[in-house]
Amino acid sequence: MAKHLRGADRILIVEEVIPFLEENIKVLAADLASHGKTRTFFGKNDGTLPKVGELNPDIVAAVLSKILDIPYEAVSLTYASAAKEFAAIGAPERDLTFCSGCPHRASFWAIHNALQMDNREGFVCGDIGCYSLAMFPCGYNTLKTLHSMGSGVGLASGFGKLDQFGLSQPVLAVSGDSTFFHAVLPGLVNAIHNDSDVTLVVLDNSGTAMTGFQPHPGLPLDAIGGKAPSIDIPTVCEALGAAVKISDPFDLEQTQEILLDMLNEGKGVRVLVLRQICALSPDKKKNRTYEMALDEAICLGENCGCDRLCTRVFKCPGLIWDKKNKVAKIDEVICAGCGVCASICPSNAISRKEVA
Repeated sequence: MAKHLRGADRILIVEEVIPFLEENIKVLAADLASHGKTRTFFGKNDGTLPKVGELNPDIVAAVLSKILDIPYEAVSLTYASAAKEFAAIGAPERDLTFCSGCPHRASFWAIHNALQMDNREGFVCGDIGCYSLAMFPCGYNTLKTLHSMGSGVGLASGFGKLDQFGLSQPVLAVSGDSTFFHAVLPGLVNAIHNDSDVTLVVLDNSGTAMTGFQPHPGLPLDAIGGKAPSIDIPTVCEALGAAVKISDPFDLEQTQEILLDMLNEGKGVRVLVLRQICALSPDKKKNRTYEMALDEAICLGENCGCDRLCTRVFKCPGLIWDKKNKVAKIDEVICAGCGVCASICPSNAISRKEVA
């Protein structure tokens, strides 16, 4: 770097987000000032490059042409516009969805079905994480609110006090295990302190899955991978005064039964911790629990009464619809072997065999 700085009198620093490199390169250049060469810097701090938005090729080319005094005319379509136009015709449509084998798909299947069986138009206040996708069809449009981290239990806490004004709908909130420690605890304390009628579902997938599996206080590791005492979520909730139960979201029947019981327990805060490790976790990835199989002779697809429940509604990426033969199939490359689809198939066409 010092060699290049010594040989240049004009320096353009192009970087996304904050001008971190720009500021540090200027510090390095100041140390070289004894060489007596005057250098002019161009970047975000002097307004040459915009401080917000994407730095596409048109912007960078225009800046270079101005610095070098070279005539330049931007293409008729900007890079971003051209990319969007090409994507519209060249990229296949892909719905936002949970990963194959994601425990959140099973969790929201159970939550959605429990609310349907309860039949009181209950609703779920959401939170920030992978599970925010439950706003969409992959989560059966279960979430009705979605704001900042910790907002789910905060909003639910307020809704849970509205029975005095005639609100009879059950109120649920969801959060991840990392978010629980990061932002949920104050709202949970407030809900318990004010005796709010709320059911909190903690989706404990053993890591900060959305941003790279960083450890959190619920794991026996600190931020640099060393050993650290783990803090147990159910124990914390019980100590605060909540009624707590634990379930495996892949056990759909048990999870739904627990949720139905909690929805009918009346006043107070209930917490259900759904424990199942993330499908992409380094500890689980490529380690299947089950080998899955689909009997095409049993699967009647559009004619079996379920109208393709597995591929049209459950929507796991590991399940695909064979348009030609009009049957469901399992994509052996994508399937994570969680086994949940065998529980939702009404015709028992999907089977699972435990991996030895």
